[in-house]
Amino acid sequence: MPRLEGTLKHYDWGSKTAIAELRGIPLSGKPEAELWFGPKEDLPWLVKILAIQKPLSLQLHPDAKQALRGFELEEARGIKLDDPKRSYRDKKSKSELVCAVTPFKAFCGLREVESAIETSEIFDLPKELVSPLRTDGEKGWSEVVTALLSGKWNQEIENLLNRLRVGVDKTREKEAEEIIKIAKIHKIDASIMLLPFMNFHELEIGDAMHVEPGVAHIYIQGMAVEVMEPGDNVLRAGLTKKHTDKSEFISLLDINAEETQIQSASGADYEYKGPVGNLTVRRIEDTKVEINDSRSVDLILATTGVSKIRNGEETQLKPGQAFLIHEEDSNYTIDTAGIAFLVRGETCSY
Repeated sequence: MPRLEGTLKHYDWGSKTAIAELRGIPLSGKPEAELWFGPKEDLPWLVKILAIQKPLSLQLHPDAKQALRGFELEEARGIKLDDPKRSYRDKKSKSELVCAVTPFKAFCGLREVESAIETSEIFDLPKELVSPLRTDGEKGWSEVVTALLSGKWNQEIENLLNRLRVGVDKTREKEAEEIIKIAKIHKIDASIMLLPFMNFHELEIGDAMHVEPGVAHIYIQGMAVEVMEPGDNVLRAGLTKKHTDKSEFISLLDINAEETQIQSASGADYEYKGPVGNLTVRRIEDTKVEINDSRSVDLILATTGVSKIRNGEETQLKPGQAFLIHEEDSNYTIDTAGIAFLVRGETCSY
């Protein structure tokens, strides 16, 4: 099996330097946002290297039942698969594990009710915004999010930004800084008013977070390995020029989701909790591991240094290169002088 070089994706939010520098190749001069491994090999999951320079949209993904319902509904409406206004392009669910290759910033999930109320006070937001949370607790989130995304908040956004520029409590300084940056790009987008109510995360190198279906998120900046189900269904609510569907976003939003837990890699061979039940993701750093149990397919992706794969023959991987191992070749070793990710999964049908 030859080395996999991946498929490069050019989106305007991508870095012009990060992926090329990781691969040790000349710059293209274009934004290089993602390097994909999986679709060409017909894998039941997708592995990407993300290189984010500008914040992505406010978005979430459906679970399997929601994807099936949404896909069939848009089919019945006669919306073509390549229509920019289409939200459901397949019947697949989508959860994802993001593993930081560099420091990585994101808003992910709604705050706990008490934290949301406290933040609204720190940011001097209109008191009526959080009244449903004071009255109904978590059940009030649907009303709060609907009001925030559906209303026109031009003056309130300006007031919020003025407040943040003056300075806020140290516990909220970092997210305040990111909100100001996002507002410079998207001006009076109503989604800006939701940002204070979302959890802000700064992942260090080796940290990872598992984003479940129904969890609102915005990836802000950084480089990461993303392992995900291969669904192409993205429900956007704002902070983008692409099609948004706020009502569908709100209907799919999981207001009961627990706060996203950050997993921090420890040791030379660390296994994360993967995005789907039959999938494992391991981060291997400066060590040698032996694999001798059978899986349907394994993918090894190097991100720093040189990784050597031995399964009868030796194959060397440079950063940005990957290698596939199928079940019949499941006895092999990985010897890393740097960092590689091992993604192991069963083949399955959707």
